[in-house]
Amino acid sequence: MAEIASAVVIGGTSGIGRAIALRFAQAGAQVIVAGRDAARGAAVARECAATGAPLARFIAVDVADPQSLESLAAQADAAIGAPQVVVNCAGILQSGKHVLDQDLDEDERMWRINYRGTLVGCQVFGRLMQRAGQGGAILNVGSLASFAPLSLPSYTPGKQAVLALTGILAAELGPHGIRVNAVAPGYTLSDGLKARIAAGERDPQAIKDTTALRKFVAPEDVAEAALFLCSDRAASITGVTLPVDAGWLVQAPYAHYLRGNPIRQADT
Repeated sequence: MAEIASAVVIGGTSGIGRAIALRFAQAGAQVIVAGRDAARGAAVARECAATGAPLARFIAVDVADPQSLESLAAQADAAIGAPQVVVNCAGILQSGKHVLDQDLDEDERMWRINYRGTLVGCQVFGRLMQRAGQGGAILNVGSLASFAPLSLPSYTPGKQAVLALTGILAAELGPHGIRVNAVAPGYTLSDGLKARIAAGERDPQAIKDTTALRKFVAPEDVAEAALFLCSDRAASITGVTLPVDAGWLVQAPYAHYLRGNPIRQADT
């Protein structure tokens, strides 16, 4: 695998974003960790430096503010030049509800952060990378909701929009040598999910039973997929949204079919 020289991880202060930042650091990349929480961001930057990043720095950003993302791109350019890799991982979650009950203020906030934050991140860094003329890779972070109509009436359309955006950008930036892909994580054992399990709000076995592999996804699993898609091993892959879901997308329809059409012994 060719070394990734530099990476900006937006939303790199915790969870999947932190795991991605650390994995790039392990691969020898200079890493810019970007996010809202300065204390956590600085801590992740220190971890990246200890892991092997020749340069690791935290830069504050609010993805809901386009000017903040413009400032991030300018600061990153000053620190490391046009990055070889940009990861758009910042986002917020939503509790399940019906479409008819969706509050419009919440809907606006979800779209401003989850979709438009990703869009503007792609724009500001896409322009920077295009001007540099050195190619590179942009990685967006989708979700199972990118493929399935989960009962999250603002989150799901936003993540499906990220899938579409990834394909459009892949076509637009491909002639400049810039690949654009996405990962779609499944039920990931992040600190947030761990806290909900500890509080009795989630049944871990029930969650695992919805996957083909009967397991949670670890943040490090997503980071490995991210490293692959952004490396030269994926030199001919662009416009792809890769599920990293322990087989949730295949298990859900398979289990549903079996409930209505049990397999007879003679069929096995």
